[in-house]
Amino acid sequence: MKKLLSTKLLIMTGGLFLFSLACTDLTERTPSSLTSLESEEEFVSALGEAYAVLGGDPGWQTHNGFFALSQISTDETVIPRRGGDWFDGGIWIDTHRHTIGVDHDPTNNAWTYLFSGVNATSRIASQFEQLRDDGAVDAELAGNFIAEAKVLRAFYYFFLLDAFGNVPIIEDFTTVEGNPPNNSDFQAGREELFAFIEQELLDNVELLDDNVAGAYGRVNQYSGHFLLAKLYLNAEIYTGTERWADAQEQLDIIIDSGEFSLESNYFNNFATNNSGSSETIFAIPYDEVFNQGFNIHQMTLHYEQQRQFNFQDQPWNGYATLAEFYNSFDEDDLRREGLMAGVQTTPAGDVITDPGTEGNPPLDLDPEIPALNMESADDFPTFRLAGARFNKFEYEQGATPNLNNDFPVMRYADVILMRAETEWRINGGGQMYFDMIRENNRVGNVSSIPLNAENLLAERGRELYMEIWRRQDMIRFPGVDGGETRFNDPWWEKSVSDAFRNVFPIPEDQINANPNLNQNPGYN
Repeated sequence: MKKLLSTKLLIMTGGLFLFSLACTDLTERTPSSLTSLESEEEFVSALGEAYAVLGGDPGWQTHNGFFALSQISTDETVIPRRGGDWFDGGIWIDTHRHTIGVDHDPTNNAWTYLFSGVNATSRIASQFEQLRDDGAVDAELAGNFIAEAKVLRAFYYFFLLDAFGNVPIIEDFTTVEGNPPNNSDFQAGREELFAFIEQELLDNVELLDDNVAGAYGRVNQYSGHFLLAKLYLNAEIYTGTERWADAQEQLDIIIDSGEFSLESNYFNNFATNNSGSSETIFAIPYDEVFNQGFNIHQMTLHYEQQRQFNFQDQPWNGYATLAEFYNSFDEDDLRREGLMAGVQTTPAGDVITDPGTEGNPPLDLDPEIPALNMESADDFPTFRLAGARFNKFEYEQGATPNLNNDFPVMRYADVILMRAETEWRINGGGQMYFDMIRENNRVGNVSSIPLNAENLLAERGRELYMEIWRRQDMIRFPGVDGGETRFNDPWWEKSVSDAFRNVFPIPEDQINANPNLNQNPGYN
């Protein structure tokens, strides 16, 4: 497939997201009213709605939705109650302890977010197909954009498969009547959705652009192969049948392309201006003006760290990592610099203090969190300072509540780690790929560690933290302390959880709106 638009038009918000979020003409010409499309630019503009769902609020990274649900349910991330802050009716405690019910707000927001993407892509694909069938557009050009819409729909459906398991499959809104049901048999429904995603990707991936820079911020051939690799990597969880060799075949296509390489500086992947990273396969090009919604700095940093970065708004003192996860890094592992602990200072070097803590002590972030529910200073006097904070993405001095960093949803380092895992699963090999990650300026004084289940899962955590893969990874590995999977194992204040919690409940609000939906097992 030829390059669809110039790189200049497609890079970050100057291209697709400018069309989708800021163009009055596009608002007047929604997909439901399209009668013809005459150029690549008009197709991209019409397709913009489907990409716009990725960012924004709710979006990929924003609080109280898919990101929060994916992160806080793992052993990597927590939002502890800090006195009067962050209790929120106990929803974050329940998320971390795997005790959520069907009326859980973040779960409902995650469902709504992902299905918004399904709705947009399905509607747009149907419109493009109708225009093609009516002879109103160039058939070959339309076919390429239909393929792009369907691969993006497969992306949204993949995360629905992973998070909820058994959901309605909507391909064409013109043929949907009433409230579409999911399968009454959970496992059959999950296998049906797996097969649908697989076929959509196989049918359309080769029609996508193979020019990564030219299609920046949009799904391309390699992001399609990446998605297939993830689907096959987790196939045994989804369908009961392992597909390691199929995953490896997809990964080798990416590796053999020569299009990607590991960054010599790990943090180049997360810099304010990170669109040129050699590891990025698919990114969401966030922007403080045109594609807002990336606000991890607000979500994690202490209130007084506004002074450290001269932020325009005060952070919320919420998201933190667990001490066990923080301590899983070797001291010379450079990636741990993305977890902020210790005494914090202003750009001038002055020690920041915390006037909200008795005695106005230095802002000394302690990786140890004394309890998940720190209700009062009587029992937890320094609760405002508890927990190492996330500093993986660069925080620009003077930043607004919305960062300019792009979010690398699919990254080449993940490809290398998946390649190590597939070979290890197939024949016990993969050490070469495993070592590539640690030897690529990630860890000083590299010492080889053996590739086994424990080390592989731990290394994926150290490399990919805050990139939404941890929950999925933990479910793929068997439990070692009473849980069916590592996700069900106990940690810190979480007890052993039942295996049915490896998917989330279908939200009560969704079933009330669509009584044809069948609740996932265990949540009835």
